[in-house]
Amino acid sequence: MSRDARDHPRRVGRPPGPTRDKAERRDELLEAATAAIRRIGADATMAELAAAAGVTKPILYSHFGDKAGLGAALAKRVVSELNETLLGGLVTGGGAEERVRATVDAFVGWIEREPELYRFLVADGLGDMALVSEIGNQITIVLSTALRAAGGDSGPAELWSYAIIGAVFVTAEWWLDRRVVSRTQLVDDLCRLLWHGLGSTGLQDVPVAAVEHDVANALGRQVPGS
Repeated sequence: MSRDARDHPRRVGRPPGPTRDKAERRDELLEAATAAIRRIGADATMAELAAAAGVTKPILYSHFGDKAGLGAALAKRVVSELNETLLGGLVTGGGAEERVRATVDAFVGWIEREPELYRFLVADGLGDMALVSEIGNQITIVLSTALRAAGGDSGPAELWSYAIIGAVFVTAEWWLDRRVVSRTQLVDDLCRLLWHGLGSTGLQDVPVAAVEHDVANALGRQVPGS
């Protein structure tokens, strides 16, 4: 062994080389966790999620804090992926009722595609219902803007937003188990129920242009064609 090697021994631990970007590593862990939840189910443990990612539980905890923290991070990821679909539905050329239907259909479609991830994030109440909060905040912004544009009171916007989410998510959970109607019928029936309340506020007379920029801002996207 050379004198230099004796005087400056290599530390045990991280191998030599560039440090991994933390955000990139988190994305990789979230991708692995999502795949594991799809495969194992909503009851997947932190040990199983860590094993699927090829890391130890302490490493997973170091990135997300705990299982609720992982759930919150997954919720943000899901909302980001949903935003493209929601933006397209909310600023479609149809009237307000059609935009409500497009939004409900987007949520039901995601639940149908990702039943185990939905149950992991919502049915088990992880991350203080992080997914519900993320979506609820966005709908509140959009609904507040639309109610003001209709000349109404935007005060109930947050309450109504969470009521809408509850109706959609709980009904979709029932539908996943029962499948007594088609997805189209489910969305149509839900929207009929919701629109009897929302339609009475004057939203049906609000043009798309009055809300589309606030919708895009809420969803963190540009309006298509702008």
